[in-house]
Amino acid sequence: MPRSPRLHLLLLVLLLCIPAAPRAFAAEENSAEKPIAGAPVASDGRQVTSQITSWSASLDKLEVTVRNPAADEQTILEARTQVEAIRDEAQALAASVNSSLAETRALLDALGPPPADENTKESPELARQRASLNAEISDLDGRAKRALVVAARADALVLIAVENTRKQVTAKVMAQGPSPFSLELWETGLPETLDAITALSGVPLAWWSAPETGAKLATAWPTVLLVIVGATIVGWPIRRWLLRKGGPKPEEEEPSQGRRVLAATAAGLATCAIPVLAIVSVYVSFSVHGLLTGDFSLLARGLVAGLSIYIVVSGFAHVALQPRLPQWRISGLSEKSAETLESRLKLLGVMIGVNSFIWIAFNLAQADGSFRALVNLFANSTIAFGLWPILGDRAWYRSEAMVSAEATGGETVDPRLYVFPRRVLRLLVLAIPVTALAGYYNLSDYITRNVILIGALFGIFSALTTVIGEATAAMLNAQRGPLRQVRSALGLSDDSGKVAHFWLAGFFNVALGFALFLAFLPSAGVPRQDIANFLESGISGVRIGNFTISFTDILLAIVVFIVALRLTRMVQRLLERRILPQTRFDTGVQNSIKSAAGYAGTTLGLVIAVSVAGINFSNIAIIAGALSVGIGFGLQNIVNNFISGLIVLVERPVKVGDWVVIGGAEGTVKRINVRATEIETFKRTTVIVPNGDLISQPIVNYTLHNKLGRIDIPVGVAYGSDPSTIEKTLIEIASSHKSVLSFPKPRVFFLNFGASSLDFELRCFLANIEEGALVRTDLMYAVERTFRERKIEIPFAQSEVNFKDRDFDRIEALINRFLDQRDAQRAEPAGKHEGTGNA
Repeated sequence: MPRSPRLHLLLLVLLLCIPAAPRAFAAEENSAEKPIAGAPVASDGRQVTSQITSWSASLDKLEVTVRNPAADEQTILEARTQVEAIRDEAQALAASVNSSLAETRALLDALGPPPADENTKESPELARQRASLNAEISDLDGRAKRALVVAARADALVLIAVENTRKQVTAKVMAQGPSPFSLELWETGLPETLDAITALSGVPLAWWSAPETGAKLATAWPTVLLVIVGATIVGWPIRRWLLRKGGPKPEEEEPSQGRRVLAATAAGLATCAIPVLAIVSVYVSFSVHGLLTGDFSLLARGLVAGLSIYIVVSGFAHVALQPRLPQWRISGLSEKSAETLESRLKLLGVMIGVNSFIWIAFNLAQADGSFRALVNLFANSTIAFGLWPILGDRAWYRSEAMVSAEATGGETVDPRLYVFPRRVLRLLVLAIPVTALAGYYNLSDYITRNVILIGALFGIFSALTTVIGEATAAMLNAQRGPLRQVRSALGLSDDSGKVAHFWLAGFFNVALGFALFLAFLPSAGVPRQDIANFLESGISGVRIGNFTISFTDILLAIVVFIVALRLTRMVQRLLERRILPQTRFDTGVQNSIKSAAGYAGTTLGLVIAVSVAGINFSNIAIIAGALSVGIGFGLQNIVNNFISGLIVLVERPVKVGDWVVIGGAEGTVKRINVRATEIETFKRTTVIVPNGDLISQPIVNYTLHNKLGRIDIPVGVAYGSDPSTIEKTLIEIASSHKSVLSFPKPRVFFLNFGASSLDFELRCFLANIEEGALVRTDLMYAVERTFRERKIEIPFAQSEVNFKDRDFDRIEALINRFLDQRDAQRAEPAGKHEGTGNA
């Protein structure tokens, strides 16, 4: 009895499994010694049970920590990290088990269904194998579900940890301290503040008087001096080079916006970065030689931070606003507003620098109680005092050039910049001293820190977006070099280059804004772990039901589709300019090949992009099947036109360049798309004809196979003219025209005895019927001129009116009555005039 193919397949699988059996037993023995942690698949149910038991015990302990209201933020974050690790391991185990489950089910499917007939018995080998596979499937399914239960519990604990962290951050920010209006705060805090100031003022003298300071200074002063001299020798030429190469040039009158930003950046680095680096170098030299110890270390660190902040704020404020060089100002502010804003930013730099010095030198991070409350009130109130005038209208008036550039169509433009955002920020600045006076010192710190960070990020965003816009414009509009070749290869014209610049610069601006927003989130209180998880989920994908949405895959799919479109356009241009002109195909065939290549490339690019995005085509097929009824009813015209467009491209009843008449539209076919065909009439209007009409309606195509065509010219002559003379004259006129073909030769037909003329028709053929209107006009001019010279009359339309005798009598009576009435009217005014005179 011959064996079935399924039995052969089963025996082959068993033979392949035999060599792996010793390794499986060895793995089982080794894994029995220690439980797996994140291993792909456990060898048997005992290992899975042991692993899940271990995970469950760990989750029980971590749940206590996560739910503990007294646990600090760092403890909760550490517990959350462990919970997420267990969740990832459980999900990895479930995924690996599901993979093995799919393979086992495939083996069971290979066996086929069991016999449906009770009288038909399955072979014992197949029955045992089927039972074994079913048992293995049941065991694997149970393992996967137990692992998923652990992962689900871990997810729930992560949510609890996130909520508790949020509550703790909120409670910390909203914690209320002693009120500044209480006498107890001043009685306790003021002496502490005075003691701290006294102690800090004695720190330099104590440091200088310390015995070890002299010895260390004797060792360190050569290095410090070398650092200062080296910073001067190296920094000064670099500063001059930056200003000479990239800095603002007073003689340059109209620099571009990108050039202004680069000049501000170069000048800012020259005036800010080099001095800050020199200060930091001296500080590092002191630190390396052990001269920064104790409170003097805090004092030195505060001085470095305060000076650096002031130098950076004041330096960049000057180079960005340029009150004395308005052509190099990167903002559209007026000269007065630029001067005002610069002075106010410098004042703010002083206040932030002083407060940074106070915060570090007094070690307020470790301080508490009344002393910190008073210092916080002073520091935040002074910063609010510096921020308030910066956000006023006086510092944000547009320049006249900017106002005139934005005023189009006579509309009025608000001369102030960023009115609404500044009002919102002013409310926040006003809340800084208010919350501090109410005792919410942490909230006051929170608002102050974030308002300053928002302003700094806004300045960075404005500068970088300008640089990005100028850089992309330079790349896309390059007239020479490699960028010019790239632009030519991509086929970017001026208009398409503008569109590409808009989308490319927009993409980079959105990406930059998103990156700066992520940089702002930690200051706003969002844990860095949440930000990292969000980015990781965006890269790896977010699972919604059976779908996984990955932003990186979507972005990559968009890039792939754009690249496919550009390659398709390049192939179309190659066909149009290089390959198809070397063939003997007519224009219509060449256009069809070009269009087919475009549709094929677009479809292929779309398919590849969908695959890259991770969308399963089986899911698309299911959705398409569900929408088939709706497509059949709601989109039947679109589908009809699409199919008709494919038929038009294949059968080519019309092609680009044909002279056609479709319905009431007559003109030249300019473009054949999938849905509709564009016809340009002789009045230069465009008619869009659905492709379904091209298939279902009669079409007059003058140039389908060739451009040979006939024109007909009707001619009427007076009765009494010689028909043979008329025929010879018309043939002579037609034959003398260079566009009229000699074969088929021109013919004249005597059509009719008209009402007032003898009707003839001149018929002649042209090699190019597209010249028909011009040739017809020339022939008609020639007919009129020749007939006039040869005294051949072209009659007007004539009509004869016949009267009967009785009609003449009536007409005569009417005329007499009209004459009598006219005479009576003339005589009546004269009689009235005579009567008046006699009286």
